[in-house]
Amino acid sequence: MRRVVITGLGIVSCLGNDKETVTANLRANRPGIRFNPEYAEMGLRSQVSGSIDLNLEELIDRKIFRFVGHAAAYAYLAMKDAITDSGLTEEQVSNVRTGL
Repeated sequence: MRRVVITGLGIVSCLGNDKETVTANLRANRPGIRFNPEYAEMGLRSQVSGSIDLNLEELIDRKIFRFVGHAAAYAYLAMKDAITDSGLTEEQVSNVRTGL
């Protein structure tokens, strides 16, 4: 029988970038989606977006950051937080049975 165990959680979102902030914003019914004036200036029909408030260049090593797009960078940060949150050792993370 196969089983799945979730041991850690990493979040990068328009509601916050850690469990505590996202939980607090959800409980307070704070929206992550806001009017985006840049979209209005461009004449786009939808003028709302969920912006992520992070400086990727500060958080990711320059050698890694230059080879990834923004979506991959956000996924990388969420993965790092999930590993930290899980408390897994480097050997456990490197195990072939471990999925991220």
